Amino acid sequence: MPAGVPTIDTTHGITAEAWSNEVFSEYLAQNPFFNFMGTSSHNIIQVKEELTKQAGDAITLQLRGKLTGNGVSGITKLKGTEEDLVFFDQRLVVDTIRHGVMLRGEMSLQRVAFDLRNQAREALVDWATDKLRRDLISALTNTSVGRVRARYLYGQTDANWNTSHTTALATVDNVNDRLTTAQISRAKRKALLEGDRKVRPFVVKQGNKVEEVYVLFAHPLVIRDLLADADFKALNTYIPSTLGESVLVHGQRYKGMWDGVMIYETEMPLLPTAGTGGIQVAHSVLCGAQAVAVAWGKRTNYKEDLDDYGHENGFAIDEIRGVSKLVFNNADHGVVNLFSAAVAD
Repeated sequence: MPAGVPTIDTTHGITAEAWSNEVFSEYLAQNPFFNFMGTSSHNIIQVKEELTKQAGDAITLQLRGKLTGNGVSGITKLKGTEEDLVFFDQRLVVDTIRHGVMLRGEMSLQRVAFDLRNQAREALVDWATDKLRRDLISALTNTSVGRVRARYLYGQTDANWNTSHTTALATVDNVNDRLTTAQISRAKRKALLEGDRKVRPFVVKQGNKVEEVYVLFAHPLVIRDLLADADFKALNTYIPSTLGESVLVHGQRYKGMWDGVMIYETEMPLLPTAGTGGIQVAHSVLCGAQAVAVAWGKRTNYKEDLDDYGHENGFAIDEIRGVSKLVFNNADHGVVNLFSAAVAD
């Protein structure tokens, strides 16, 4: 950097480099899905970072199918009765994502008493947080792939299923199909019992204790209806959570648990006029392990730039990543999709 630039202190280049890791950590921590992210296959959002250490614009994720044979017992020969391993795979493409802000002219800094550089940094962190949140929700609720009956529930009953997504949505009404404990339990049974592969639970570790749960992400309008459900209200008013002091059960987004399903409020998609009589419908997702994957090719990089002889100051972040719902053998791997009436207040 040229010496004597008057608009930003001379350490700003070093600061930008140091801020890169801070920005990455900060924006991930602010994301409502952060506590469900990790490199383990037991996480709801599996993080893949191999491409940060090697070249490539995509990563292939593999799922090994469960063995289905009966094996042998006693003196029965095993030779000739072995079973082949079956693998499914999915290709996840990464690409550059970036954004920036510009402070135009030295007077931008002169007119205010607060630190505009910090404001620029915070604005970019907020943008990155919201961008990842929206990308994760978009992936989780993608109905163009993985749509099979075993992973979809329209309203309270499985009888509402139709091979046409639009037709099935039109069966959701505002009398019988609000989000209730009954719908959550039905969705959980789908996860446990239906399809060629079951949805594996999300594993929560508390010291030496391990809990297996599912997690439901739902819109505030359907959370409103669930909170009015007498059974849900009674259970979560008088019975403490089995997860104790876990970070997962604190904060305003966590609403309680029902039938081994943790309930979280977040801004899930609304489908205006999709239901019976043109009512609004919300798309919620009950998630287990490996519901979606995030692959990083390059972690977040924070940059500052000077232009017009130091008169204009630019600030930017960029990263290389991809987000995709995991779909193996044409079926959602870790998601059960719920559709409930979501009429506005």
